[in-house]
Amino acid sequence: MDNRKKRQYDKHSLFSVILPLVLVLFVMVFGGYWATVSVREFYYQQKLQEASLLARDYAFSLSIVVDAKTELDNQMYSTLKVAGAMVAQHKEPFSRDILSDMAENLDVDVIYVYDQDTTITQSSDGKYIGWKAPEGHPVLAFHESKLQYFIEDIRADSESGELYKYGYCRFADNRMVQVGLKASAIFSLYAQFDAQYMIDTITKETPYINLVYLDMVNRVVASSDKDNLSVNIDASRLKLPLQPNTSSRFTWEGKDYLVLRIPITIKGRTAGSLLLFYDLQQEENLIFRLSMIIGATLLAFFLLFTISLLKIYRKNSRMRSIAFHDELTGLTNLRSFFQELSDLRAENLACIAFNPMNFRLLNIIYGYDHGDEVLKTIGTALSDLQTRFPKLQVFKFSDDRFLLLLSDYVSESYLESLLHALLSLKHENRMFASLTFSLGVVESREGRYDASLMVKQASIALNACTVSDPIQFYNTTLEEKLLRIDTIEQDLKHALSEEAGTLRLVYQPIFTIEEGQLVSFEALARMESKTLGPISPLEFIDIAEQRQLIIPLGRRLLSLACDFLSELQHKGNKPIKIAVNISAIQLLDPSFIPSLKTILAAKHVDPHGLELELTESVFAQNLQNVAEQLKDIRRIGIHIAIDDFGTGYSSLSRIEALEIDEVKLDKSFIDKLDNPATEGLIGDIISMAHHIEKPVVAEGVETKRQQTLLIALGCDLLQGYLMGKPMASSEALNLFLGKEAFHASIES
Repeated sequence: MDNRKKRQYDKHSLFSVILPLVLVLFVMVFGGYWATVSVREFYYQQKLQEASLLARDYAFSLSIVVDAKTELDNQMYSTLKVAGAMVAQHKEPFSRDILSDMAENLDVDVIYVYDQDTTITQSSDGKYIGWKAPEGHPVLAFHESKLQYFIEDIRADSESGELYKYGYCRFADNRMVQVGLKASAIFSLYAQFDAQYMIDTITKETPYINLVYLDMVNRVVASSDKDNLSVNIDASRLKLPLQPNTSSRFTWEGKDYLVLRIPITIKGRTAGSLLLFYDLQQEENLIFRLSMIIGATLLAFFLLFTISLLKIYRKNSRMRSIAFHDELTGLTNLRSFFQELSDLRAENLACIAFNPMNFRLLNIIYGYDHGDEVLKTIGTALSDLQTRFPKLQVFKFSDDRFLLLLSDYVSESYLESLLHALLSLKHENRMFASLTFSLGVVESREGRYDASLMVKQASIALNACTVSDPIQFYNTTLEEKLLRIDTIEQDLKHALSEEAGTLRLVYQPIFTIEEGQLVSFEALARMESKTLGPISPLEFIDIAEQRQLIIPLGRRLLSLACDFLSELQHKGNKPIKIAVNISAIQLLDPSFIPSLKTILAAKHVDPHGLELELTESVFAQNLQNVAEQLKDIRRIGIHIAIDDFGTGYSSLSRIEALEIDEVKLDKSFIDKLDNPATEGLIGDIISMAHHIEKPVVAEGVETKRQQTLLIALGCDLLQGYLMGKPMASSEALNLFLGKEAFHASIES
């Protein structure tokens, strides 16, 4: 899924969270306001009745009341939390202007962005850039807490000293954002009210009542406050006519009153008026406390709803991430690949399957944790290529395979440059030194693309890659070859399931060069497919290694060889060895030695009669691990030989350092014995092998001249068609039990 689709999905997903929150918040604010107004109106009516009774009792006094208006904390917690989350989800680089606009839009005073080391990198007011949180600072405490967000109580800023309420939120990459509101506009305290006018005789019993007696010209005649005597009062400010049963709310010198104005008549003549000021402070305090309880209850419900909704949102985001991303590398996965191709419209498209060919062996040698680190590093390296190839997309295909899509590329040379860049990754990181990368490529220009078909064809091309030819473009021939490989793989699986006839061993004799005595047989694997006929060992063993069947196949062949060795040891009275080829993958597998011991015990054979032949590729692996395995094998009593010596990685110095019993010269050397340079090289190898006390076996001896030259060069043992072709176990048994024709060919 590309970034545009991801942003659209995230926007839609976030909107599905914000809309319910806004609606619930609106309902709760409206409900809280309605409840507060209803409670206030209820208490006002109660006090009005009480004040009216008091006014009638005190000569139709007038009272006033003024609404107490108290500024409540305007849900700063939600403001800070939402502001922090919005900044944390911002994908583009920050600047002062961006943060300043965000602060204005989010109704906060300041925004500071910190990097992973708690150093301010950007701020909305341009201040404190480069400031780093000291030890014990709340910023550092939040960073170390691993919390996603946190809201502080009001505190003095450590640099400016101003009172702020701060909130924090963490980015996905462990950066963090700090948003703040100034405390000066948050709270306003209710002032204490002082009594204004109080008539002594009345206020002694009712201290919350103030009385003022006005004459006809509104001059104070009597008052609860003696300082106001003889002061003129502008009665029009009270907005009360001079008549009973009317009231008003009135604020006088910062105090709220319910005021009633009652005419005073003497002998039927109006002599003035009596003002009754009913102090509403206690009622306002009660209403404030009730409002706080209502607000706190609604806020608690809102927070619980918000937390539940955010948990659901995070869970859904996590599930979406798991559904469309590989958990190890963070790359989009095969599901994303299919979705991308279903929407993609491109004039041309190349799908590349990328695979480290020998990754399984790396896991065996260095462990799966190291293998995981290598895969993550490969994923990062592939993602970095997107800067050089903008139309490139990277996906995780399977355990150790990746898929790359290159769309609308301008030329074949552009595609080739990408392929060479992929192969060049091997040289850019030491972790890739032991890996061999292979690339299966399929190109298409259909406009609309079949994802399943492209994956299939890219995989077919990938499976055709070799070490010498690591890039393969799909064609039908490769698909036919893959069908053959799959057929052989299925035949191998059937053979490993104890199906008789598919796998068997033939045995080629090995003789001493001087006496012509039979000393051992090399067990050679043969395969007969029901549908394809005879299969070359080079082909089916290579397929077994590719399809991860080499370990059970090697175990099966070793078991067959031990069956024949057991028969030789029980029917003959002279020592004989059976040599069995094993691969580096088998040798380094942790289960190899235990399974080897199990087979030897089950077949009741003397381990000294078994010899394991290793190809030189074993020296390309971790030499220390190889040495330890060989040492454990030789402790059992089994002999070790190096097969095909001289064609690859080995050297006599390495052989001397390992637990090796003999060296086998590759047939390619024997075929070139007529060349004086090759003859000299073989002589040097034999001489040096004898120097470290290792006997030498010459493989592939087919002519008398080769035999004569090898005798002259001091070779110890001979193997080849001249002495005997690979034969069935019955023929090999007859040879071992005494047929002399084979001996004569050596002695003549």
